[in-house]
Amino acid sequence: MATDLKWMLSSDQQFPYQDNKMIELWFTVMKWFKPDVVDILGDTDDQACYSKYTEGKSAEFLKMHKDKNGAAIVPLMQHEAKGAREFYEMNRKVAGKDAELFTALGNHDIRIFNYMDAKLPDYIKVVTPEALWNLNSLGYDYIYYDALPKRRYGDIHVHHGLSIADTGAVRKDMNDMQISLIRGHSHRMAAHFQTYELRNKGKGETIRGYEIGHMCDPKSSGMKYIQHHDWQKGFAIAHIEGGKWPHIQLIEVSNDYSCVVDGKVFKV
Repeated sequence: MATDLKWMLSSDQQFPYQDNKMIELWFTVMKWFKPDVVDILGDTDDQACYSKYTEGKSAEFLKMHKDKNGAAIVPLMQHEAKGAREFYEMNRKVAGKDAELFTALGNHDIRIFNYMDAKLPDYIKVVTPEALWNLNSLGYDYIYYDALPKRRYGDIHVHHGLSIADTGAVRKDMNDMQISLIRGHSHRMAAHFQTYELRNKGKGETIRGYEIGHMCDPKSSGMKYIQHHDWQKGFAIAHIEGGKWPHIQLIEVSNDYSCVVDGKVFKV
C-alpha cells in the first residue's frame, strides 16, 4: 500500500570499536530496502575516554590531552566523536533527504556530558549533540538516555534500554514500563511477547519487545571488558502497515556476514 512505511533500526555500533563489515552490511541493505524511517538506538559512540573505567588512567580524556590549552578542548572532543558523526551522516546520505531519522542516545553516548559536568563544567553548554554529531543539522530527532522511551508507531516505543540482565533484558524493561519496546544495550537478539487477557474490556492486549543485537567488534580493544561475549550481530526492520502498525522482523547476521531481508540474501 502507498501509505505503508518501511523502517530500519540498529544499535550499539560503539565507534571507534565498530565492526566495519556490519556497517557495510547495514548500508548495503539500506540502499536496497529504501527505508522511510531510520532509528539508531544508542551507544553509537563508545566514548571510552570519558568513562569511569578510564578515570585517572592514561586513556582518560584529560590525561591524553593534558598539555592542550582550553581552546583546543571542543575540537578535541569533536575529533573523538568523528566516527559516530560520520555514521550519522552516512545514514542521512543513504536514506535520503526525506527519510525520518531518530536516535535514542545510550549510556555510552552520554558519558561525555557526565564527564563535563564533573570535570569541565564550563563546556556543558558548548558541547552538545549538535556540536559532536551534527544531529540537528542532519535532521535527527533524539532523546537522551535518561528520557522515557519514545512512542514511535502503533504500540511500539524505542529506547536504548535499561536492563542488562543475562536473559530476558527486554522482558524486564517491558514489565517495568508496561509497554511494547524495541531496544539495544544488551548486544543480544531476542523477542518476547506477553498477553493480558483482561485488558481492553476483556478484548485483551499483547505487548511485545525486541532486542536488536549489535554492530561492534567484540575482538576490539574496547570490547574486552568481559571475557565471554554472549552477543549476537544484527538489526531490525519493520513494515508499518498503513503508516500505523509495525510488523517487526529481527535480522540475524551470520558469521560470514550474510542476512536475509524480505526474502533477499545479502552478504558482504
